[in-house]
Amino acid sequence: MSKETPVTEFLALVTGEWVAYGSEGVSLRDAVHEIARAHGARAEVEVQADSAVLTVYEGHRVETVVVVTSQQVTRLDRFTDLRAVIARAKDPDADLDELSRDVVAIAKSPPLYPEWLKALGIVLFTIGFSVNVQATWQEVGFAALTGAIVGLIVVAGDRIRRVSLLTPFVAAVAVSVVVLLFFEHYEIDGGPILLMIPALFFFIPGDILSASMFEMAAGRITSGGVQFVYSIFVLLLLYLGVVIGAALTGTSTSLLFAQALPAEFPDVVLWFGWVLFAFGFMLAFSAPMKQYGWVLLITLVAFGVQQLGTIVFGEVVGTYLASAAMVIVAVLISRNPARPPVVVLALSGFFVLTVGALGLEGFIALISGNPVEGFTDLFKMLTIGMAIALGLLTGSVLVHRTTQ
Repeated sequence: MSKETPVTEFLALVTGEWVAYGSEGVSLRDAVHEIARAHGARAEVEVQADSAVLTVYEGHRVETVVVVTSQQVTRLDRFTDLRAVIARAKDPDADLDELSRDVVAIAKSPPLYPEWLKALGIVLFTIGFSVNVQATWQEVGFAALTGAIVGLIVVAGDRIRRVSLLTPFVAAVAVSVVVLLFFEHYEIDGGPILLMIPALFFFIPGDILSASMFEMAAGRITSGGVQFVYSIFVLLLLYLGVVIGAALTGTSTSLLFAQALPAEFPDVVLWFGWVLFAFGFMLAFSAPMKQYGWVLLITLVAFGVQQLGTIVFGEVVGTYLASAAMVIVAVLISRNPARPPVVVLALSGFFVLTVGALGLEGFIALISGNPVEGFTDLFKMLTIGMAIALGLLTGSVLVHRTTQ
């Protein structure tokens, strides 16, 4: 078997790391095309949730490489460094062998923050998100407790590669058991599922689900469909964890679901919640803290536009506008190489738009004896997901046209 050329070897490394740190394939295709063209070749890549197929054409030589990797979306520092290497590789005079060694070094680099800071980040992430689920002290208290549990489980899972594959399921079981035990022994208002979602939100694949919609909206049905199925699988893992937690505590599934409690905090606290959320996001996903201001900006843009759009036009249109605004601002910011890449900026915005949480709520509502509510949430998840995808597509087209 012939040895891969420097162009193929480099593009294969970049593709593998890109898929590991982010699931959006459109930007990767553009980067692969530009790099290959700069070095006298042509390349195509098809991206799935955890794999990609790369084909490189150099003269009469055609090489196809299948890249399979595990998701490592919590290492946004690696993605940032990878983007810098990609920018250098677009220079026709770039030494691709040297850049390949840089990509390997990035893959081996240690996390930016120690384990205890990552766990703390998950707690802050959870608390910040919780006030936008239920603006009550009860919600905040449970968010701190369950966020700490999830943080410890994630840190333990990071140490053992095989265990990390089951981390979402184990965390869902643990959070479910703890919350339901409190419901059994104390007078707790509302529904347990609303107290579980903020901590489990760390695992909810809203980014992959939205990316799958973006792929399908862009006409890439196969890759989008695979990513969509992967997203649903992760949601089912979380759902089964909650159900098993209910079984272990002897709790009837009919008690899991309830409407949100009346807000105890003023609306300004919701905005402050996203400030705290974004700070926790930086620690939990190993994003360089110097990028915090930009990540916070995108988070608040997504939330603010969605709130205003929802008031004026309704939730679906509000989410569409928020998604478009988010990607426009993110792309404009990322044009400066010293600033964060789009994937880093947009990930926090995906969480704000909460498409994945609707899916989890829908599954729980179905087994809680609320089939109408369950199917409504699941259909809403698909609708909101498509609104996000179309917003991304619209924003991308508008930015592309205005920067020609």
